[in-house]
Amino acid sequence: MGCTASRTKMRVAAVKTQTPQERAVMEKIEQLANQNTELVSPQELELIRQTFFSLQEIDETRRNKWLEAIQDDILSPLYFSVQGELKYSNEHPFIPIHEKVEEAGIKDFPTLGKTKEELREYALYIYNDFISAFNIDILKIQRLIFAISENYQNNPFHNFHHGFCVTQMLYAIGVKTNKYSDFLESKDHLALLVSAIGHDLNHPGVTNAFMINSRHSLAIRYNDTSVLENYHAATLINFLELSGCDIFSGFSPAEKVYMRKQIIPAILATDMAKHGQVMETFRNSMEHYNKENSDHKQAFMGMALHCADVGNPTLRFDFATVWSLRVIKEFNQQVWQEEQRGIPVSEFLRIGNDIKKIKQNQVGFIDIFILPLWRLFYSFVPQVVDYVEAIENNRRQWELIEKLE
Repeated sequence: MGCTASRTKMRVAAVKTQTPQERAVMEKIEQLANQNTELVSPQELELIRQTFFSLQEIDETRRNKWLEAIQDDILSPLYFSVQGELKYSNEHPFIPIHEKVEEAGIKDFPTLGKTKEELREYALYIYNDFISAFNIDILKIQRLIFAISENYQNNPFHNFHHGFCVTQMLYAIGVKTNKYSDFLESKDHLALLVSAIGHDLNHPGVTNAFMINSRHSLAIRYNDTSVLENYHAATLINFLELSGCDIFSGFSPAEKVYMRKQIIPAILATDMAKHGQVMETFRNSMEHYNKENSDHKQAFMGMALHCADVGNPTLRFDFATVWSLRVIKEFNQQVWQEEQRGIPVSEFLRIGNDIKKIKQNQVGFIDIFILPLWRLFYSFVPQVVDYVEAIENNRRQWELIEKLE
């Protein structure tokens, strides 16, 4: 049993004629990106350009679909079907390749340069140690990864590439911290990485405020509280219950309950409305941390997943820039939908492709949210020092762009 979905792919918007200011900004981004120790490829720079100049473009098919569905559900239905032949089995076991094992654990993994199929393969590397440690059926883990990957919508930002990026970042930090051994048991580590890959399942590309203001059925179901996060968590748990995707089938009933209790709070902690609460709970728990205390472990896992979920500014500058422009594009699309529906418009998301607004958005987001969050995490997990340094470096580089006239 697996999941598959029919998705309409976004067209790559044609690059419009650049104004002198826009051309100067792109030249500056190229100059700054090439200051990295690893030179940025022409393809990566072209991706930045395409993303930048498509900020206000909305794919015509997607636009028509939204217009037709103004009064309908904006969520894509979940698709369940029998999956074809799987690549690995007991007869053809998954044998990790050393070079890919190493690559899966690097800080700046090139997620956007990989296909969905390639990311599913790398996900097996991320979960490989758990497959043997907990005797997880190789067929079931493949089906689960496939089901999750096919039930992310084709949003500019909240797509499977984002779900994988968050998972890979937590895996890479785990490599640095001896699998979080000071903070988590192996089962908790597995729960964290499962939470990560499914934390935005079937995300519609809009915020909780949109769901509430549009009187979406999910907002009613979850009482206007962490609407999308509750939905993502419930959807992931449902996937884990599917025959053929139930990777915890070998666990005892008590262990299955335990995994649910670890996964659900971790995903709920990704609600930005809980940003301050997540930090405060983490700080209080870490002062007298006890690995035997379930609440302490939940606080750590929630903080770690929240950090990774908004961790794009920890990546090298060109990668971080593309992710930033993608989320801005998603914001622009939400504003357009709000206007079409006649519901309150989230004016703070109206960034457009105004260069000054984009730069202010990035610097402000780093100053207000990202740096305080990651500095707090670093104060108890010093192995993430290079992530904090990358945030600080990216902020400086955005400041340099801000000074362009």
